[in-house]
Amino acid sequence: MIFDHRVYTARPNMLPKFLALYEEVGLPMQLHYLGAPVGFYQTHIGDLSRAIHIWPYPSLAERELRRDRMEADPEWQAYRLKVIETDYLLDMRNQIVRAVSFFDPETGKIRTGGAA
Repeated sequence: MIFDHRVYTARPNMLPKFLALYEEVGLPMQLHYLGAPVGFYQTHIGDLSRAIHIWPYPSLAERELRRDRMEADPEWQAYRLKVIETDYLLDMRNQIVRAVSFFDPETGKIRTGGAA
């Protein structure tokens, strides 16, 4: 299992506007194509104006397939254009991460006692 860890940095005071647009337009499409995220967060202390979302996939190939289907949707393309036009965001980054050997992401449990 892999996780797509995404961090979007908004311009000062623009995060609420971006999140409103995303919740109304972007999120329903992502839920349809990508499934449910592990979580969706915003910074509370530290580097402010950031939205963090984490999406699980069984494999890189499955992530690519789901995202390709979403990217081909004209409604998704229109949403992405609107995000660009509003200029709410300064930066968008993502990392593909996977669990360490002693953590089971499906149960959320830590395995102790040495190598698994």
